[in-house]
Amino acid sequence: MTKVLKYLRDIGRLERFEIKNSGLTFLLAGPSTYIYVLIMLYYNPDLIIPYRGEIVFSAWFVLVGIIPYFKNAFLDEIYGWITFVSLMIFQYYLTYTTALNDFSLDYLLVTYVFIFGAVLLLSNRLLVIIFSASQLIHLSYRVYHSNLDSMSESAILVSMSTIFIFSFLVMNGLIRYRKKLEAVNVELEERIQQRTVDLENRAKELLRKNKDLEEFAYVVSHDLKRPLRNIYTLTDWLTDDTEYQFNDETNQSLRLIKEQVTQMDLLVEGILNYSLQMDKERSVNIVDAQILVDRIIKVNASETVKIHVEEALPKVTFNESQLLQVFQNLIQNAIKHNDKELVEIHIKYQPIENGHQFAIQDNGPGIDKKYHKKIFELFQKLEVKSEIESIGIGLALVKKIIERNGGTIAIESEVGKGTTFVFTVLTEVKQ
Repeated sequence: MTKVLKYLRDIGRLERFEIKNSGLTFLLAGPSTYIYVLIMLYYNPDLIIPYRGEIVFSAWFVLVGIIPYFKNAFLDEIYGWITFVSLMIFQYYLTYTTALNDFSLDYLLVTYVFIFGAVLLLSNRLLVIIFSASQLIHLSYRVYHSNLDSMSESAILVSMSTIFIFSFLVMNGLIRYRKKLEAVNVELEERIQQRTVDLENRAKELLRKNKDLEEFAYVVSHDLKRPLRNIYTLTDWLTDDTEYQFNDETNQSLRLIKEQVTQMDLLVEGILNYSLQMDKERSVNIVDAQILVDRIIKVNASETVKIHVEEALPKVTFNESQLLQVFQNLIQNAIKHNDKELVEIHIKYQPIENGHQFAIQDNGPGIDKKYHKKIFELFQKLEVKSEIESIGIGLALVKKIIERNGGTIAIESEVGKGTTFVFTVLTEVKQ
């Protein structure tokens, strides 16, 4: 019994797009049927329409047409059978009414059009055969028991048989084409599933490699800092200790070593900070940007460095240490690379949709437009002055922090007109 029910469900099952198309067809057929009957009655008032069929079936077609819009799983599953039964009942009524009206041309035309159109709504070959054969048998029976002459009987039966054969051939071709499409869809789904599995495996592999790189960067950076500090301490002791007196050339060499060690220490520290930003599990909480920036200003402001906060800064959802690095790097970058005797830095803020927008503006030398993308790249810097403690990681680190938290950063600058870094912070940070 279970197998029989499953077989019946499979016969009547329609794809979602077929259900929508059938529903639309029924919605159009409802008022069309009623209007066509009214037109026939206008030109031929003697036509017989039993049981007020033009009203009953018009209403029924509209009802069947709106079923797909309910989006009910059970109704969708049996919609093929609802369509088939509706067509069978209307087919019987139409043939019966045609016979009552002595096979008038008006009704015969409707009968022929309906049969061909109904076949196109049926997606199963067995249902097509049942529908067409029953229509042919029913019409043959009505013709045989009518008062038509032999010529008219033959013409009706031959035309109906022709429609039956051609509708079946057309539908058979459509069904075979549909089966091929289903096979292609199944193959595509299998390919997509396989591609999805491959991408997931690739993502896991990349995640593992990234983790290995993070650990490697951390270990190497951490282990390199100790010998660098030892070298710096030793050269510093040699240059400052009065017990040892070196000539100017040697002292110059020692100072050069100290400078190189300082640069190397900055580089290692930058690599360490950059690699640690890969950690997605950093805590996110409410950070008062005003308090955070005030702390940075106290450390960096001086008689030659003026930092102005134009608007009150808001509280934002972010990792505090990361936000500190963003503001600190941008402010220190504006100080280090400024060519004016008095450094002027303006911090601006404005709320935006789904977040906050901050701007760090300075009165420095400005940056040519062709370098706007380069400055955000790792280990890229536009100056080669040894006295400037920069190794080209700060802006890359800022960009990484902002973008990994769902925000954006951009630069607005012209040579000789200062530089403004504009970045956004989302209301809810992506983790």
